[in-house]
Parts: sequence; structure tokens; C-alpha cells
Amino acid sequence: MNQQSTQARADCSMFRGTHRVKGRKRIIDQTNSGLDFLRYGRTVVDGDAVEVDTGEEEIAFFCAGGTGEILVGNETYTLGKYDALYVPRESRCRLSSSGKFDVVEAAAPSSKKYPVQLVRFEDIKKDPEKAKDAGFPPYSRKLHTVVGEDNVQAARVLCGVTFSEDGNWTSWPPHQHDEWKEEIYLYVDMPEPNFGLHLNYTDPKAMDMVEPVWEGDAVAVKRGYHYNVATPGTKIGFIWMMAAIREEEDRKFSTVSVQPEFAGDRFKLF
Repeated sequence: MNQQSTQARADCSMFRGTHRVKGRKRIIDQTNSGLDFLRYGRTVVDGDAVEVDTGEEEIAFFCAGGTGEILVGNETYTLGKYDALYVPRESRCRLSSSGKFDVVEAAAPSSKKYPVQLVRFEDIKKDPEKAKDAGFPPYSRKLHTVVGEDNVQAARVLCGVTFSEDGNWTSWPPHQHDEWKEEIYLYVDMPEPNFGLHLNYTDPKAMDMVEPVWEGDAVAVKRGYHYNVATPGTKIGFIWMMAAIREEEDRKFSTVSVQPEFAGDRFKLF
């Protein structure tokens, strides 16, 4: 499977096998997804190095595997799995490692320059406000907010990682946040033969996307209700990336709209 969009609709787009990268590659941006602000790139170095100039974008580098270093200015930051490093616009950095270092880039244009900020996943896991047991069976999951609005200064970018319980739904009840944020789901930690299903729609009687997803697949969500489900006996995992429509003002993770038929006290989204 290649990394081109297999579905390119107004509301959502599927990109297959995006983890199959050597060096640095910009995979999703405004030219191929319908998204206006959120961009997703992938850098995989293996005993070598890659230079990055952020230009007019802020980038949250999110380690998806291995260990490596990111040099920003004169400061070197070491990242392990699910650690994140926020790097502002107009920055030059260098990603390197002695072994394999797999890094997700969640990027968006920014008019302001914020400080470089490092977030350790071990610290996130110890914080009950950042590592939450969300929902209830059969839609129970562990939700980790790594780059959030209250622990990282940024213009637009938010990101984290979610893991379902065995065979459970996640991101339920159906919700959307089109007015405030764009989003990408990147499916991770789903070794073969594990897979799940991703659903996306504005009209539940005419769904835009009901697609199987495997490790490395990514879905760009421009608008619409979205959620997913793990196959029985397996877990679904995904890195979620968001970009606020209005800088700072819309950069709030919990601002969502639940599908009216599932709103109220019957279900708990967070």
C-alpha cells in the first residue's frame, strides 16, 4: 500500500501505510486533504540525521518509536516513545539517533513564536488530568493528552495518544469539532493481524467513511462525526493531532459537539 490518499472527500481522507518512511516526508497537508491548517509529517532516522527548518509552522515532534535526539539551537533534547517536543516557527533543528528514531510531526502555521517545550510521557502518565480513563465498557479507553492547552504554549497544535480496551469503541459518543479544530487520527501499536474500523460522517444514513484501519494508516478529518472500534480481542491505538482554527482561542481539547441522538447523560465522552 502506498501513502497516497485512497479516499479524498470533502469531509475526510484516508492515507495508508504512512509509517513506511525513510528520512523525512510530509504526508498530509493543505494540498491533499482538504485541511486548511493541520499538517502531518513523518521522520525516520536510523543511525543518521535529518535537518528541519520549521519556517512559518510550529511543530510538535512526537516520538512514535525508538530513542533519539533533537537539536534546537544549542540545546539537545532526548526523546523516547511518546515523548513530545514543541518547536516554534523560525527554528532550525536536527533529528538524529544511533538507532531507529521514528518521529511524528504535527504541524500548523503560527503567527507567534513560543518557547521550545519538552513533555515527558512518563510525567503525563502520572497526571490524572492528562492520563484519563475515559468512557465505560464497551467504549472504554485510556486518553493521554501530551501536548495540551494548559501544559504547552502554542498557537494551534494539540496532540496525544489513545488506547482502547479489548474490542472497545473509542471517541464515543460520535462527536465533531469542525467549528474549532481540524484533526488527524494516526493508527499506532496495532501489530498484524490487528485492525479496527474508522467511521466518519455528517449524515449517519449516508456515511462518508467506514473503513478498516491498520498500523500506520491515517485519517484526516475536515468535518463530521468520527470514532472507531477495535476488533474483538484486540486494542486500537491512535495518535491524535489537532489544529485550532483560530489561534489560541480555539485551542481547547474538550470543545466538541456530540451527535444529538447520543447527547445527554447516557454516554460520557471524556
